[in-house]
Amino acid sequence: MNGARVGYARCSTDEQYVVIQTEQFLALGVPADRIYIGRGFSGTTRRNRAGLDQALAAVWDGTVFTVTKFDRFARNMAEANDILTDLSGRGVLFGLGASVYDWNDPFGRLFLQTLAMVAEFEANIGHQRPRGHGPGQRNGKLKGKQPKLPEPARRSIRRRYAEGEVSLADLALEYSVGRSTIHRIIHGPEACR
Repeated sequence: MNGARVGYARCSTDEQYVVIQTEQFLALGVPADRIYIGRGFSGTTRRNRAGLDQALAAVWDGTVFTVTKFDRFARNMAEANDILTDLSGRGVLFGLGASVYDWNDPFGRLFLQTLAMVAEFEANIGHQRPRGHGPGQRNGKLKGKQPKLPEPARRSIRRRYAEGEVSLADLALEYSVGRSTIHRIIHGPEACR
């Protein structure tokens, strides 16, 4: 398929850059004036996505509406389905990177529906993840995985190993931890304190 391409890039926040997506479009032969950018939106809804609306308005029969990653395009199965159905009805193919898919082809449709399903799933999972701004983190209670051994034991391990008293294997056996744990205690960033 050698149809003209129109690119759509999206970044979730205004601070993110779309330089990489733009470079990928240029490498695919998308003219710079046919690259449309949406900033500040997660992609879970189509509302207020001017860049997407401009890109969809810029395609015509025989063109390829192109994104670099499916989740840049849509993270909602119903909206992805609506947009892809509309594009197909207008004779527009869907490009994902260098690959081109026809929504009317059963295999192309299955693949794109699967990508839409995965993108929506990832968005839903993302909403369940802690954002790090809850009361636990503000009060210093959420600090990640705690060390397997308390600090006094770690100091003793470092001292004894440095003095040549014991080997890594002996320390691991004595403290009932793996050799990798002892290695991290002796050679890890906290050993420099």
